[in-house]
Amino acid sequence: MDLGREQMPLTQPPDPLGGLALTAILVAGARAAESARPDRLFDDPFAQTFVEAATAASPKMAQALEGSPDEAVNQARRDSVAVRTRFCDDYLLMAARSGCRQIVLLAAGLDARAFRLPWPEGVRLWEIDTPGLFAFKERVIAARGATPACERRTIPADLREDWSHTLIDAGFDPAQPAGWLIEGLLMYLDERERDLLMNRVGAISGAGSRIALDHRGGFFSPPPVTSADDPSGNQAAARFAMLAAAASSDPSLTAPETWFSSHGWRANVLDAAAVFARYGRPVPLQVQPGAARSWMAIAECL
Repeated sequence: MDLGREQMPLTQPPDPLGGLALTAILVAGARAAESARPDRLFDDPFAQTFVEAATAASPKMAQALEGSPDEAVNQARRDSVAVRTRFCDDYLLMAARSGCRQIVLLAAGLDARAFRLPWPEGVRLWEIDTPGLFAFKERVIAARGATPACERRTIPADLREDWSHTLIDAGFDPAQPAGWLIEGLLMYLDERERDLLMNRVGAISGAGSRIALDHRGGFFSPPPVTSADDPSGNQAAARFAMLAAAASSDPSLTAPETWFSSHGWRANVLDAAAVFARYGRPVPLQVQPGAARSWMAIAECL
């Protein structure tokens, strides 16, 4: 969407609580909390703006942002988002500086990297997420009068459908190297959906392309996701339980290096605990040895 379009009042966007869009708001809340810390790992000046706009647009959002009754779980989630965000920031800048001038953020959510990172000249960045989320996000960005630090394009699409042709129509060149980011998404997909997503990415990744992903076998606490088709959230909760139960046999979690290789990528897979240590944050119980496997990875196209 064009950031120069006519601005619309923040009180009119679609409900940002719809479906998994809620998780994008929760992540924005964690990034806002990290940005307020004196020892912050990054500064996201948009995160608090997104949170304020969401709570103004949806009366239910303030309650959802309170998180779990267990503050230790909330802190673990905030630290996890902070570490993951910094890891992905470092990867994206490395990929861009090594020649990947095409950057694609899948399930971008309320990501503000197009605006807050110091991109090299010539970078083109595509964000892909649902139409409803972009309807909310673009209004907030336009109200700030923000200017991206690179060429930015948004692709409203459902990642469960074939979005690759839409991306190409929006100027993406499969013959050129790209830096892909799939952040905070795999845990919401089943193994078949993960395989399909990686197949689609691989089919349009040129030589020299890179990708970063994170994955974990469960949730700190399942988000209270509701939708028009599932107002109670029971269907979403059942799906989250099913995904957690399957984690012990999913190759993407149990043998990630082999899983990457089967999709045409050579990966450096790091246990999440090691990444927490790298950035000086305490390792939550949920990602310590013996817990469900959690990893972050950077891979190169074979």
